[in-house]
Amino acid sequence: MHDDRLSPGPHREEKEGATSDPSLAQPEAAEVESARLLANEAREELVEAGLSNIENRGLADEFIAMDRGEGLPEFVGWARAEAARSHGEGRTI
Repeated sequence: MHDDRLSPGPHREEKEGATSDPSLAQPEAAEVESARLLANEAREELVEAGLSNIENRGLADEFIAMDRGEGLPEFVGWARAEAARSHGEGRTI
């Protein structure tokens, strides 16, 4: 089930760009700490769900960078859905 509230926000296009994969958004400098805090807060729950610390951090970066939200419950739900989708497609996050 798709939740439009967690779709990319209005700043998506300006955040896509110069990374090793230009399609992967990276948080702005001011957002990096928010992404790290979110990843740290969600770590235990997402590790129990089968995500690695690296996957967790990458998802937190994307969640913040794509302006999907800021709250822990929203992030955990979105990260679980992304992990299930990605692992179901046989690719890594």
